Amino acid sequence: MVAVAAALVAGPTGRAAEAERWADAVDRWQRSGLATADDLPTEAWATLLRAILCRRGVEQMRADADEAAREFAAANMVVPVAPVFQGIARILSGDPDGGDAFFEEAISWQQASSPDVIATAQCERSLVAMARSQWSQADALAGQAATTLRLAGIEDSYVTPLVCAVQARAALHRGDLQTVRRMLVGAQRLRHLLTYAEPHLAVQARIELARVHLALADLAGARTLMREVDELFRRRSDLGTLVGEAKALRVRFGNERGSSAPGASTLTAAELRLLPLLTTHLSVPEIAAELFLSSHTIRSQVKSIYRKLDAATRNQAITQARELGLLEG
Repeated sequence: MVAVAAALVAGPTGRAAEAERWADAVDRWQRSGLATADDLPTEAWATLLRAILCRRGVEQMRADADEAAREFAAANMVVPVAPVFQGIARILSGDPDGGDAFFEEAISWQQASSPDVIATAQCERSLVAMARSQWSQADALAGQAATTLRLAGIEDSYVTPLVCAVQARAALHRGDLQTVRRMLVGAQRLRHLLTYAEPHLAVQARIELARVHLALADLAGARTLMREVDELFRRRSDLGTLVGEAKALRVRFGNERGSSAPGASTLTAAELRLLPLLTTHLSVPEIAAELFLSSHTIRSQVKSIYRKLDAATRNQAITQARELGLLEG
């Protein structure tokens, strides 16, 4: 259970490789024969972890999520995150109605769940409503997701990029461009937390954000997001309907007109992860050690950040980032 918990903590904090290592430890434990029938809660969490990581494709994700739900029920445990991933698996399998029913179930267990799980379910329901052109409901659900995080005091959550993405799409539909731009910055600031440890959410958020950037004629920003989607697909190739959505979005690139200049919207997830560390006293080698990267990689990323923020020095980059809302203070 310690290994399962470690994986479930590492994933939402942007440490995908660490989550994978702990998940491998869980798999070894299960194959070793040490797992017993009377340890049903641990088995259930281990099964749910497999669904979340989605390392064996959407059909296996669906089977794992359903099995986890059965195991939690057998252990008399109410765990709303299970129906959330049952719902996501059905969305990715092309069954939005089935997915929506599971999201509704998860939200009904709100008192027994963590706010980030409820916010995820509300975002997913918002996207289903958008697909049905039910924009009033979509807007309300997007607002509820933001409120859920705000009331819990966890607005800097791994779910925030998806929350901001659905809010941006809803605001775009009603023509509120000021809110759209504010949501894009909010998503950008925390996008690096969404990795291949939650591949479905990571790809989904980026696709929705790319749609908004395209609508604003920001081709460069949209392309940056889609390059990250491609990288996520290299890690998790079978993400069901998201593969087709990404292909359709790339087709639109050839028909759109807009800016291709490398500005702030083209900051990559790696650069956004590095950006807060520029505000510290840490030197480049010390930042490299902090992020387990080479000094050469960090220097290259810093140079790219300067170019995209039109800055010549570290202080100028920090000032620009704060003015844009990418850094606090």
